[in-house]
Amino acid sequence: MSFMMTGMHPRDKDTWHAIDQGLRTIDWEAWFGCPEGADYLTPAGHEVTARAVAGLTAFFESRWLPKAVAPSPALNRASDTFVGLGRASPVLQMLNGAERGAWVEAVRWWAAYAYLESVGVPGLASVKRDARHDVTLSRLLHTQTQARLALMGVARGLPVELEPAKASGGPGDARIGPVCIEVVTFAEDQKFQDYERFHQTCRINLITLEGDRNIYWEGDLPELLNSHDFEIWKRRTEEAARLCADSGSAVDVPSGAGRRLTVNPGVAPPGTTLTGEVVESDQGKRLLGKVRGKCAKTAGAGTAWIWVEDHSGLFHFPMPFADMSLAAKTDALADLFGPLLGEYVHVAGIVVSNAARRRLPLPMIEDALRPTAQGFRRGLPLDRVRETIVIPRRILLPEQTSLIARMCDAEAASLDWALARLGVPGGVKSLLTESPTPRRASLLWTP
Repeated sequence: MSFMMTGMHPRDKDTWHAIDQGLRTIDWEAWFGCPEGADYLTPAGHEVTARAVAGLTAFFESRWLPKAVAPSPALNRASDTFVGLGRASPVLQMLNGAERGAWVEAVRWWAAYAYLESVGVPGLASVKRDARHDVTLSRLLHTQTQARLALMGVARGLPVELEPAKASGGPGDARIGPVCIEVVTFAEDQKFQDYERFHQTCRINLITLEGDRNIYWEGDLPELLNSHDFEIWKRRTEEAARLCADSGSAVDVPSGAGRRLTVNPGVAPPGTTLTGEVVESDQGKRLLGKVRGKCAKTAGAGTAWIWVEDHSGLFHFPMPFADMSLAAKTDALADLFGPLLGEYVHVAGIVVSNAARRRLPLPMIEDALRPTAQGFRRGLPLDRVRETIVIPRRILLPEQTSLIARMCDAEAASLDWALARLGVPGGVKSLLTESPTPRRASLLWTP
């Protein structure tokens, strides 16, 4: 995974250094970054940042974010996964030139929560309570998916309810018009989680060492290290940063297994990268098992759709599935889930959706209308590519299938629609300054 190295405002460096050292607690203001560092925002954009800071603080409460950014000792069950929300911060996304897209994505979260709350969507209070009490990646993805689907529904004038009662008792996840939806989140497996968390710690260490020095890093991050070896690596990077700043010459830091990290004097030129180790896993088997479990769990609860929100699981690069065409992905998932739809007659269909890929410029709209499934690719402001594949039961509920297809088709416009109703009539374009030359942004973490 590559990360493009660009500048960070000194105030943001000082703030994140203090957070890393335990000298201050992170809050949403620090997470978004200081206004002086966000020179990509218009005055209207800065106003929206202030509203988003206040809104997200109120939605999650102040104690939530520190737990979502730093690992918690309470996460000791195998099913728990660390949120690692620091990786999605616009400040840290400057490291790969994707701060604009990260900011827009965070505004998307806020706008969905804020608008749904403003119109009193039933069940939102329950969603909010669950999000506050369960600080794990799976819960955050679940919460965001519920809010996103609800916003897509209300934007089309449909009645929406979150956490609706089910026939078998207990709440469902969402009811949009006549469609009942059960959400499944599918993230990277624990190996990916461990490596990504470790590499985030490495990156923060390197940012801290830059400080006021006129230096930059390029090359390879180390493989996953135990605490003792990581402390050795940190001491090596500290010594290398000092030598480079004093001598004005590049210094190498051995990273093991033929990997090399270099600290150079000056400012990082365009295209400078840090690269982490590639980890492999059988994601298709994991996904099938997880959806099968949800199908079994919801039996007897009435007819429902299973909505899988994939967060860099099956769609994770360099997974072979991620490089397939939209039509091939649609056929593959139809083949994968077809037997489940035959086995569990209460399931009206299965939807798999992913928006982890970033791309500038955004791709053209693409539909893959296959014999047994439909695929949709849409570019979302600013640099998100969402792919959604809908596998319905064989024409049993065509009106519901059509409704979900219309929601997927119109999702790209839902953020501007919500912003307008929150008093931001110019949409996303009014919040950002003129963009520099478009460049392809690398894949990073985003819920």
